[in-house]
Amino acid sequence: MYATGTAFTIGPALSFLDPGKVVSVIAWVLFVLWAIYTAIAAYHWLRYSHQSSVAIPALIVHFIVSAALALFAVSGFAPS
Repeated sequence: MYATGTAFTIGPALSFLDPGKVVSVIAWVLFVLWAIYTAIAAYHWLRYSHQSSVAIPALIVHFIVSAALALFAVSGFAPS
């Protein structure tokens, strides 16, 4: 039913691309977008929020969850 062997192959037209470099570029783009979004959201939340007692813990949780997801993404863990 399914072919065994490599999980993903690139066609001959794209054979000059290194999948590792493509994934690396995509990861950097996502990191930059996340950093910009986080900086803007944190600034606006702290600047314009009247309840900074909620904003600071929420930002801390955001950083902890983001770090955990990023570490999980680069850990190479693959459930079997």
